[in-house]
Amino acid sequence: MNMRAHLHASCVQGPVREGSPLLPTPAVVIIVVVLSLTAGLGAWGQNLETVIATITVGGLLAVELVRRTVAVFSARRV
Repeated sequence: MNMRAHLHASCVQGPVREGSPLLPTPAVVIIVVVLSLTAGLGAWGQNLETVIATITVGGLLAVELVRRTVAVFSARRV
């Protein structure tokens, strides 16, 4: 972790008002991608079960891919 980075560098601000919470950027991106895929598959004519199965399997594969990628690049090298 970069100690010089600003604490909220990876966050986006929600509605502007006093005490407004910061939303984590990766979570916002994932939500937008999932909603876009769901809407796209639905508009393409896929039934709801197929859309849910596709999004679920894609999400599980993405989580595993990220975990393995982090494990590879975070291994200490001698």
